[in-house]
Amino acid sequence: MAVRWQDWVNVALGSWLAVSPWVMGYWLDRGAAASALGVGAGVVFFNLISACRLVDEGQELFNILLGAWLALTPLWLDFAGETAAMINSVVVGIAIVGLAVWQIRDAMR
Repeated sequence: MAVRWQDWVNVALGSWLAVSPWVMGYWLDRGAAASALGVGAGVVFFNLISACRLVDEGQELFNILLGAWLALTPLWLDFAGETAAMINSVVVGIAIVGLAVWQIRDAMR
């Protein structure tokens, strides 16, 4: 079975999320920073497990849930006014969901 490149892209996206509050300067916004750090760690964890083939089922569902959480968090945690944090959260969240859907579609072939 070939390694799916989407797993490694998600590892990179999760790593970016974990450091983005400091790189983009929104680390003082507790909700935005905690969401980015927590979701980033979760995305890295689930996708490393999948990429290394320790467990190769179900991580797409977690990616969809975590990506949807990211895309909606600016509204739920009230940081939509923090432009950098909001754009980062929404764009990375949509990318994670998109990659998960792509993997599901590929698995159904």
